Amino acid sequence: MIPRQPLFWATAALALLGLVVAATSLPADYWWYATGGVIFLGASDATLGWLTSAPGIERVAPRSMSLANWVDIHLTIRNHAGRRDLKMRVFDHHPQSFLVKGLPQDADVPAGHFVDIPYRVRPTQRGPFVFPGCELRLASPLGFWWRRRFIDIRSEVRVYPNYSTISKLLAYEVDNRLPLAGVRMSRRRGEGIEFHQLRDYREGDSMRAIDWKATARMSRIIAREYQDERDQQVVFLLDAGRRMLAKDAELSHFDHALNAMLLLSYVALRQGDAAGVMTAGAKRTWLPPRKGVDAINDLLNHVYDIEPQPIEADYLAAATELAVRQRRRSLIVILTNVREEDSDDLRAATSLLKRRHLVILASLREAALDEALAHPVHGFRDALAYAATNQYMEARRESQNLLRAKGVFVEDCLSEDLPAAITSRYLAIKGAGLL
Repeated sequence: MIPRQPLFWATAALALLGLVVAATSLPADYWWYATGGVIFLGASDATLGWLTSAPGIERVAPRSMSLANWVDIHLTIRNHAGRRDLKMRVFDHHPQSFLVKGLPQDADVPAGHFVDIPYRVRPTQRGPFVFPGCELRLASPLGFWWRRRFIDIRSEVRVYPNYSTISKLLAYEVDNRLPLAGVRMSRRRGEGIEFHQLRDYREGDSMRAIDWKATARMSRIIAREYQDERDQQVVFLLDAGRRMLAKDAELSHFDHALNAMLLLSYVALRQGDAAGVMTAGAKRTWLPPRKGVDAINDLLNHVYDIEPQPIEADYLAAATELAVRQRRRSLIVILTNVREEDSDDLRAATSLLKRRHLVILASLREAALDEALAHPVHGFRDALAYAATNQYMEARRESQNLLRAKGVFVEDCLSEDLPAAITSRYLAIKGAGLL
């Protein structure tokens, strides 16, 4: 039992009465009578509070959550007692890594009724988590005590990468929504790789698109319409090493890379292509390319609990295994954070993959580098920091230029620009028929 404020007030009143008795001619029996009354009431209240049955409680929480997004949780508390209203303080035990708003809360539950206790959580890590139970502090009838009751209502949730961008795309056609996400769309009329359909000739169509046999048969100009080739494969090689532990804002580079991977995967799946992923880190995982929009769930379940580890990613070993597993020509997207010392290993890895595949190297650049170059130079220390950063960036550009010279598509960008950058590159490759 935990004392509440009324008990402290009663104790303070007893102390004040004792001072009055000591300072005046009042009989000491008054203080003893008052003390006995407070002890009796406190003990009786504690007994009644201990005998009070716990209310029923249910938690409504989504089974899946998105990283760094606020989610609503609801607790329903039912007072099954037939006579007494319950006054309580509610503490729901949430995972330690979650941010929370709205707890603890005080609630008054009338007899035979229920109340809804809403609050919000924000996951800051991916993976499986458990809400073990809910702690209630029930006020005794006279309000002298709290009785602590823990009610085991276990809820298991999974925190996935931030799929909010994909959720927004679900309600609309991809072609209509991608420009709003920063993806550059290059539209072509009537051109492509695979024949799609015959249609009436439109102003601006190429003369090569005219189907002369159909035109003669229909007695009007008919044009062929083509579409980008479908049934291709996109495979991600995801660095899960120490480089991806760097953070921009609240998310690690690994989480930003996952967000970019999910957006491009969703677009590729909607285009009729297949998407798969291999991770390179403390352990190597492999999900073969799969088709259909539902395959995005397979990707989410495959990567949601993977965390980068403080080890070096072996690009060459990962590329060798990927080359063995993925025999069909594909678009390989390497998601990492390239440093100057990685250049030799990375060139060997991309050269191995380019024998059969088309390769995009997507390298995340720390925002701190751009900020250091934009920072005003006011003294020797600022000048030294500027020169060192500039030298590092120049070495980084040289390493990337060597990769470009080998035919690798390189995207070096900030984490917030990565999803749009690699998706635009994918659409450009599809449009040009390079894959």
